[in-house]
Amino acid sequence: MKTNLLFKLTLFTATPIVLWISREPVSAMWMWFSDRDAVTASMDHLGIWGPVILSILFVLQVFLAFIPGQTLMVACGFLYGFSGGFLLSWLSLVAGGEIAFVLARRYGRSFAEKWISPNVLARWDQSAQGQGIGFYAIALVMPLVPNDAMCYVAGLGRISHRHFSIANLLGRGIACVFTSAVGAFGGSIPWQGWAILIAIIIAGGIAWQIARRHKSALLLA
Repeated sequence: MKTNLLFKLTLFTATPIVLWISREPVSAMWMWFSDRDAVTASMDHLGIWGPVILSILFVLQVFLAFIPGQTLMVACGFLYGFSGGFLLSWLSLVAGGEIAFVLARRYGRSFAEKWISPNVLARWDQSAQGQGIGFYAIALVMPLVPNDAMCYVAGLGRISHRHFSIANLLGRGIACVFTSAVGAFGGSIPWQGWAILIAIIIAGGIAWQIARRHKSALLLA
């Protein structure tokens, strides 16, 4: 008990000191993440390691709120074109969401609250009760919704892993279509982009109908 109390007191005392000492590099990192041109220039100089670093950053931003995912998504489109940027950001964000979902489901609310505000989790827990693929797919796209937090909310909720994965693929896919287009074409989406978006929406509709029929069959059984 005394050891645990001493550890908490040490951590409480050391944290503000460490933050004060590292304020300049942290501030510089924040400015870098917020500047699309700075991000793209840095990734461009990294050559073949650029996509690897970006993919890692995409996964980390699901856990670290100070990493702005939108900036990275736009930078992907700018650096690697629409198709390359879309695939890189989409697959990386889906991977990050899956990791967050699995960890939240396995380790519970105490784990989730280490990364997401308890108030945010509580508020969206209520909104997500009884919701399925469509709700989470939309929640992962809408700009006013804490997209990454919804992965934890899903992990703490009752939605199945399979249904969340479908929502994760759809929601992240739609978001990445638009951000990749902004980076690659300045917002003017070509026919390929619209084709991908339409395909994702159609696939989502089919998956949603299959899930509803499966749920109805279970209720009638």
